[in-house]
Amino acid sequence: MKFFKLFTPFKIRNMTVSNRIVMPALNLNLANNGFITKKLINFYRERAKGGAGMLIVGGCYVDVYGKGLPAMISIESDEYVPKLTEFTEALHKARDDVKIVCQLYHGGAYTMPFIIGKTPIAPSAVYSNFSKTTPREMTLEDIKREQQAFADATVRAKKAGFDAVEICANAGYLFTQFVSPKTNIRTDEYGGSFENRLRFPIETIELMRSSVDDFPIGYRISGDDFVPDSNTYKEKAAIAKNLGKYLDYFNVTGGWHETKTPQTTMDVPEGCYTYLAENVKNNVSIPVFASNRINNPELAEQVLMARKADAICMGRSLIADPYLPMKAKKGELRDIMTCVGCNQGCFDAIFKMMPISCLRNARAANEAKTELKPLKEKKKIMIIGSGPGGLEVARVAAMRGHEVHVFEKDDKIGGLLNIIWIPPGRNEFKRMIDNYLYWIQKYGIHLHLDKEVSINTVKEFNPDAVFLATGSNPITPPIPGIDRENVFWANDVFNGDAPVGNNNVIIGGGATGIELAIYLAKFGALSLEAFDFLTFYKALEPDIALKMLHGGRNKVTVLEQLPKLGTALGKTTKWVLLDKCDALGVKFHTSVRVKKIGENFVSYLDAADKEQMINDVDMVYYATGVEPNDNLFNEIKQLRNIKVQKIGDARKPETVLEAVHRAYKVANSI
Repeated sequence: MKFFKLFTPFKIRNMTVSNRIVMPALNLNLANNGFITKKLINFYRERAKGGAGMLIVGGCYVDVYGKGLPAMISIESDEYVPKLTEFTEALHKARDDVKIVCQLYHGGAYTMPFIIGKTPIAPSAVYSNFSKTTPREMTLEDIKREQQAFADATVRAKKAGFDAVEICANAGYLFTQFVSPKTNIRTDEYGGSFENRLRFPIETIELMRSSVDDFPIGYRISGDDFVPDSNTYKEKAAIAKNLGKYLDYFNVTGGWHETKTPQTTMDVPEGCYTYLAENVKNNVSIPVFASNRINNPELAEQVLMARKADAICMGRSLIADPYLPMKAKKGELRDIMTCVGCNQGCFDAIFKMMPISCLRNARAANEAKTELKPLKEKKKIMIIGSGPGGLEVARVAAMRGHEVHVFEKDDKIGGLLNIIWIPPGRNEFKRMIDNYLYWIQKYGIHLHLDKEVSINTVKEFNPDAVFLATGSNPITPPIPGIDRENVFWANDVFNGDAPVGNNNVIIGGGATGIELAIYLAKFGALSLEAFDFLTFYKALEPDIALKMLHGGRNKVTVLEQLPKLGTALGKTTKWVLLDKCDALGVKFHTSVRVKKIGENFVSYLDAADKEQMINDVDMVYYATGVEPNDNLFNEIKQLRNIKVQKIGDARKPETVLEAVHRAYKVANSI
């Protein structure tokens, strides 16, 4: 693909940015008591070397009232400037034309009392669903102090060598709280009318501007708050028009943290929120960045060519592959390690107050300790199984120079990946298979498909090392009737090896059970392509077509032994899947014990130990966990001169992230 816009420079005030790929601010939980760490420097140095035009760093809290998380970066006093200076110097040394922007952060009502040791402050004493607390209403003295904190932080940012600053005014934080009628119910000059609600940001920006000479100031804005009684994209157009007179660029993202409209999960269609940036761009004369689910350079180019934005924010994509810009510019698109939008290593980790990682990139946030080790001795490596763990071992071992052979009993690679991408909203996992197919070719990995491996196969092949990546087997629960003809393992449905009924019962409410519930409920629904065709040609009324598109067609009941559903699901994904289930009419029963599966019924004991019955059941599926498929391990272990290790589920049931990270580590050490 040829890029006409993505790699052209553009100007922000007096600053020229070399290309239009921007890494937005992402809290990485890598700071130490507010100070920049070596891990932070190493993380961003890699992204600077990778070719992004601009790296926005933060949020950096401007004072204690703004501190969102314990491991955030601070810019609240001069004591942090030396480390910040070391940071910017390291990045500019890595690439002299990269622009480094400091995002200035204040959580307002989103600040947690247990983190700052006092009651948070906000425009009004309105309870926050995010922090689960009611903040103290800011006095006029508070307002002036926080405005000065932003101005002082701007001075420190310039002194530390940053090229610009950006105000964090999205996601429900302090600036948004002032502008929103939902959270600003003041009756003084800072509340009430539209003009009064804009007074705090305008005064703050003017104060920041007066503190530094000719220094770019950007503004990260929610294009729509996506919460009831707050500002929609319609009001945001007016807000941007008024604030744009005082700013140098807008960085447009989606809604508040507490919105019930998914913003970044895998099921959000790529680029679907670019209309928010376009809405702002139509009302201002300064550069506008588009954000949210623009995960590949091809889509980024399309957004720019459609004049919806002037630059593209790619956050998680640059966590997954810091060299995405460089690879795209060279035309090496297939070599890009594609973000799949899983949120497991990034957003889920942040909400647990843990450092970020990445399901795709085992090096993310640990760059110094994960550099590829030079090869001391070339070895013949045999990998049995081609799930994500086995494929990652193959990639890393081959990159280091080993002779790598992958043996797979099926006619295609991927293992469990071939199943987990099938449920609605999970299709991006398929991109992992596409990536590995390319790397198998690029690194000369020998692929042996349709090859069932026995101990004799290993003996005949005589490798130096074996990695057993044979996955797992389902655990069949000891329930009377589990062997009936209408009972199947959950994954058999995704494989096409099990039928779909009208009235279905799923035993197990973990991740697989929940995803299967959505799949079954929507099975046979109108496709998006059919919806577009039929409504475009007026062959079907839009309201009827919508019902056929979104409505659940089949009955689904999920029975879970534990008190809670989806215990292994991350916070950012779990609520989305459960909300979908509710919308599709899926019924959940927790704290239950299944007693019996009959010819057309399932009986169970509820939380009160009373027997309940589900009648007229067509199909029953169990998603009750898996156990390692490691039968070959002990036999291989007995062979002399052959080292063997288990990888992925063959070692123990684990997530794709865990499998990939361990695979990278062992492949880098052999």
